[in-house]
Amino acid sequence: MPSLDEVLARSAAANPGNPAVVDPGRGEISYRELSGLATELAELLRRHGVRPGDRVGVYTPKSEGAVAAIFGVLRAGAAYVPVDPSAPPRRNLDFLSDCAVRVVFTDESRAAKLREEWGRDAKILDRLPSLGA
Repeated sequence: MPSLDEVLARSAAANPGNPAVVDPGRGEISYRELSGLATELAELLRRHGVRPGDRVGVYTPKSEGAVAAIFGVLRAGAAYVPVDPSAPPRRNLDFLSDCAVRVVFTDESRAAKLREEWGRDAKILDRLPSLGA
């Protein structure tokens, strides 16, 4: 059975221009674009020390950026840890610590609080791709 990343790669090869993610009111992203973003994010994770088997938090509302982050984590060989953005911040910080995540993908609005709680050395990536960018 193919992995999710393999399914994305096959879809990007077979139907590169077809929509992979549709965000009502904002636009859509093709399989080619999603696969390219996943590759970029996987490389970014590797530069931040993520290795196969590591855990990476995805702490952001549902969006095309969150989908790209998940596929980037998978493409890097890591495991993604979904974090509920509607949960209290302290609970999420405890959850991320308990899961021993190496890096967290989040949005700018949550990054400052994470850095404040985790310290300046925390690896927080707060520039997720967006259809509006």
